[in-house]
Amino acid sequence: MGSIVTVPNSFSFSPREPSDFPDWTFQNVDLEYDAGSRSAWMYYKADGPPFFSLQTLVDMASVRESLRGLLRSSYRDVFPVRYFVMASRKPGVFNLGGDLAMFAKSIRDQERDQLRAYAHACIDVVHGLATAFGLPIVTLSVITGQALGGGLEAALAEDFVLVDETARVGVPEVAFNTFPGMGAVSLLSRRLGDARAEQIIGSGKVYSGRQMVEMGLADILAPEGLSASTALHWMMEGGAERYTRRLAIAQARRRFFPVSYEELIKITDLWVNCSFDVTPHDIRHMERLAAAQRRLVAR
Repeated sequence: MGSIVTVPNSFSFSPREPSDFPDWTFQNVDLEYDAGSRSAWMYYKADGPPFFSLQTLVDMASVRESLRGLLRSSYRDVFPVRYFVMASRKPGVFNLGGDLAMFAKSIRDQERDQLRAYAHACIDVVHGLATAFGLPIVTLSVITGQALGGGLEAALAEDFVLVDETARVGVPEVAFNTFPGMGAVSLLSRRLGDARAEQIIGSGKVYSGRQMVEMGLADILAPEGLSASTALHWMMEGGAERYTRRLAIAQARRRFFPVSYEELIKITDLWVNCSFDVTPHDIRHMERLAAAQRRLVAR
């Protein structure tokens, strides 16, 4: 299954200098700027892990803090940012969610603090996305290929969701007798209502991009291969007036349907406890899925 990364008790990250934007570099994500749409794009790298390794979480937190620094500096006038976009360069994969190999090893070794520290790092990232980093920006997920478990949770934390016709999304944690603990309960309930959210979580079903749009889980459907151009057209259409209206809508949602850090932490702590009640059969199934995750690293 490859090496297992130990999760430290403290979750640290390194903001980049505003003066270096947009030439910031990170280990597992790329950051690009599009002047026409005034958008900052964060891509999961094609050669990076297709799941949320600890380093990926550190990189995403570093992107967040770097953008906060940029938009609070004089460089915000040189590189104005209206939109933050999360996408993937990995063919056929947006993000497969949590580090299942680390989950399984933590459970086998009874390292509850290890798993809790990782879960809290995930919540730090998801809450940042759900609050648009505390910045006056509109956030957009661009899902191509598979977005499963935590990958879907991170995508749903954005203000708007674009999917293309290759998208396959779901929260399959029920397959090993747990539940999606890094935001799905809160985010799905706010988008679709409690009953529909429970149905999606309980079934473990995988949905197509078209089904996501039909059920109201995604806002935009792009043709296969045209997700980036569709996103750029959507952001640029209507110019500043359309952006201002979208920002107002997004801020209203965040105010009246808030996803608090405390709520997310309490739910993920329940997930940690639930994870330590699974059976050896469930752990073996988790390890098989982890092996499949890690085979994608070399693709």
